[in-house]
Amino acid sequence: GSKVNKRVIEALAKSGALTSFGYSRRAILEQIEAIGDKVKDAMQLKKQTTNSLFGEDEEMLRVEIELERLPEYDQKEVLELEKASLGFYVSGHPLDSYREQLDKINYTLSSELDEIGDGSQAIIVGKIEEITEKISKKGNKFGIANILDLHGNIEIMLFENRLKELEEKFDLDEPIAFKVRISKDGDFTRMNILKIESLDDAKKEKVKIKHVEKELDPIHIAVEYQEENKGAYKIEELYNLLVQNQGKHRFTLSLLTKLKTLNLLRAQNNEFMDFKISENVKEKIDAIEGVHIIE
Repeated sequence: GSKVNKRVIEALAKSGALTSFGYSRRAILEQIEAIGDKVKDAMQLKKQTTNSLFGEDEEMLRVEIELERLPEYDQKEVLELEKASLGFYVSGHPLDSYREQLDKINYTLSSELDEIGDGSQAIIVGKIEEITEKISKKGNKFGIANILDLHGNIEIMLFENRLKELEEKFDLDEPIAFKVRISKDGDFTRMNILKIESLDDAKKEKVKIKHVEKELDPIHIAVEYQEENKGAYKIEELYNLLVQNQGKHRFTLSLLTKLKTLNLLRAQNNEFMDFKISENVKEKIDAIEGVHIIE
């Protein structure tokens, strides 16, 4: 009772950790006072039997409790309890019941933002989890909206007029669509809101998306140094293999000697080998003696 107290039981119940006992979260949470009282009874009984003749008898320390079996909360409430207890959802996603509507919208997921080019228009769809209101240096009110979509969270800045529009025209418990213009400056992505819409209105929207090719990790190739003609033959064989397996990966090429490793080719600038290679090369390179892939 000193460790598994009412607060701990409440957190475990909200997370779903106690459902294996056969009671719903609702049954445990609504009868948590009764559980707490029985915990106190058990602690008192243990104290009374300490050093007594029956102190080691588990039956003497046993306290029974009968809980009423209540139906579970609806899915929306269950998800809110999981988020409150764990910080994330376990048994589903708040947007699951809207998937049929989402399929009719040309929206962009949070996981796809890196693949969208500067100047693109996109539709972001999600549930607003939180709006943090702030005041700019010029004294203007603005907000940062944390939006949950199917793949993660996105933060969008809202000027005062957009904050007012959200409060007056939209139910923040429902998913909302944001048509935005994407601006990119290096690794920084900014989203300027063009429209805030319901899911029904978003179905009619058209967007202009410029896709950018995502840079893949380079493949690192190392060749063991060998004297005489074997080394030259090996490089020629490797070169032919790379040419025949061109793809989207940049690559590096190193020469391994007994004294040091010499970098012959860097991924940033392929110099005399001005092409990229495919992932398939990794399997085929092992067939060339003395040539290795460095992970």
